[in-house]
Amino acid sequence: MKKNMLIAGLVYVLIGIGFLLCGIFLDTKLNSLFWGFAGGGIAPGLTMIYRYFYWTRPQNTTKYAEKMEEEKINLHDERKEKFRNLSGRYAYLLGLITICISIVVFSVLSSLGIMQNAKILILYLGAYAAFQYIAGILIFRHLDKKY
Repeated sequence: MKKNMLIAGLVYVLIGIGFLLCGIFLDTKLNSLFWGFAGGGIAPGLTMIYRYFYWTRPQNTTKYAEKMEEEKINLHDERKEKFRNLSGRYAYLLGLITICISIVVFSVLSSLGIMQNAKILILYLGAYAAFQYIAGILIFRHLDKKY
């Protein structure tokens, strides 16, 4: 296992501890975010450190080599690559549909007076939908020219 995993784990833990200290010593409205970021940094960091030490033990090196070989095969398998591409496309389309439906729902709720100040949310979702659509087109064009 690469030493980068250990370094990244240590960086995650240090950042998590920094957020933990902010959550403990600062009294702001952001304390809940600090606690969440602390947990989001410390837990994965400790997991990464544990995995590094687990896989670098001498008795686990052969299992790790087998695991990496299988992962390498899975990453370059044409069938699985095609499925990953299709799943990404379906997720992209589903996200666009969800955003458009959300715009309609929030517009109706705003018109009925159930939701106040929904205009900013509707404008944000509309801008996000346009961004997603345009980004999808631009990325496709770039990849089409590249390959």
